[in-house]
Amino acid sequence: MTAVEQQLLTFQFSQFRKHPIVHGMSGRNGGLPAEGDIAYSPSAKNEDVGQNRLTLFAELGLDLASLTLGKQVHGNRVVPVLDSDIGRGQPPSFDGFPDTDGLVTSAVGVSLAVIIGDCTPIVLYDPRKHVVGVIHAGWRGSVSLIAKKAIEIMRTGYGCMPRSILAGIGPSICPLCYEVGQEVIDAWMESGLRYARHAIIQRDDRLYLDLWTANRLALLDAGLQRINIEDSAICTRCHHDRYFSRRAFVAGASPKGSQMMVVQLLPRR
Repeated sequence: MTAVEQQLLTFQFSQFRKHPIVHGMSGRNGGLPAEGDIAYSPSAKNEDVGQNRLTLFAELGLDLASLTLGKQVHGNRVVPVLDSDIGRGQPPSFDGFPDTDGLVTSAVGVSLAVIIGDCTPIVLYDPRKHVVGVIHAGWRGSVSLIAKKAIEIMRTGYGCMPRSILAGIGPSICPLCYEVGQEVIDAWMESGLRYARHAIIQRDDRLYLDLWTANRLALLDAGLQRINIEDSAICTRCHHDRYFSRRAFVAGASPKGSQMMVVQLLPRR
């Protein structure tokens, strides 16, 4: 296996590369401990997860001590992160922000991250105000408009103009792999977003929710420009050889595990 194949970093958005931020998403790699699983859990070995996090942060050129996390609950709470919050959510205390699926900061050197299976990771960056954010958007977070809430926090808390904000919708389950029940569709339609039906697919009496479109609609409704939203269009379920996928795990097609989307502000040049 080559050095490239041994890497844990699998994805970065192209539009952020020219800006003073570092970001990236891990994936699955059979040459690494626990195939690269990056989430502490009762079924995971702590030493494997710790080593995988070190590997990812080394590839990004970041200090693992800067990693700052929320305790994700598939909700829509987004919190501002201060310099003094650096390192929250790491072992042994695991003191991440309670009930939090989104983080925003203007603090240089603080690494924000969300842990992802099939849910949608979204990275936000305002180059004018030098503010960054990251979101974990499953169906519950999506239907409760966590993306729109994050933009509102950037606007009111940091003076960001939505038209200036760049957004990236990362690898996650694609529309045709995400079959859902009527209750999910009903909850999404109750969001009240214009064109909400564009995120619903019906095939052979089966219903599917397009989380990519759902979150794009929420970002547009919050005032972002379509040209500033980058879509990865990579499905974690379809590409379960490269990414952990909960639905692939349930189907017996891949091991249990998670990946991480990380973002950190660098000093302005």
